Amino acid sequence: MNIRHRVRKLAVAVGAATVIPLGMIATAPLAQASHAPYEGKVTASSLNVRSAPTGASAKAGSLSRGTTVKLQCKVIGPRVGGNDLWYKLANGNWVTARYVSNVGKAPRFCGDGREYSGKVIAQKSLAVRSGPSTANLKVSSAPRGIVLPIVCKVDNQKIDGNARWYQLTGDGGGQWVSARYVSNVGAAPPYC
Repeated sequence: MNIRHRVRKLAVAVGAATVIPLGMIATAPLAQASHAPYEGKVTASSLNVRSAPTGASAKAGSLSRGTTVKLQCKVIGPRVGGNDLWYKLANGNWVTARYVSNVGKAPRFCGDGREYSGKVIAQKSLAVRSGPSTANLKVSSAPRGIVLPIVCKVDNQKIDGNARWYQLTGDGGGQWVSARYVSNVGAAPPYC
C-alpha cells in the first residue's frame, strides 16, 4: 500500500478532512521483524556519541577510530557529511552513520513496523524539523487538526515541559515534530 493511500485511509478513519501533502512528511521504511544485534566500526578519529539522533542533543561521550559498537536500529535525521542516517547504540545513545562502517548487515529502521498517528493541536501550525530539536532546520509545517503518520519517538529537547519528539513516516526523509503539540490518535508510538 503506498503512502498516499495509507494517509487517506488514516484521515478517513479519524474523520479528518485534510490529507497530509506527501512532500511534507518523511520517508522511513517500517521496521523489520528481526531484532538481531548489528555491529559497526567507527571510521572517524573521534566520533561524538549523542543522547538523541541529532548533533543538537547533549554529548554523551565519544568513540575512537576502529571501535566496534553494537547497533540496535537506525532513523533518518539531520545530515552529517551528506548522510542522514543515525544509529542507535546498544546503550540507547546515538551516533551519525556517516562515520560508522557496517560490519555485516545494516541495522533495521527503528520502530515496531506499525504506523501510528497523532493529531496536531498547536494553535495555528506545528514546525516540522529535520531532527528532534528546535536547533534543527525547519523543513515545513503541519496545520492544526491534521493527522500525522508517526513511526517512533525519542526524548530530547523539552518543549513546554515535554521532551518527546515524534519521527514522521512518508516522503521527504527524516522529519520530526515536538510531541507537545500532537495528540495521539489511538496507541502511542514506541521509542525509536
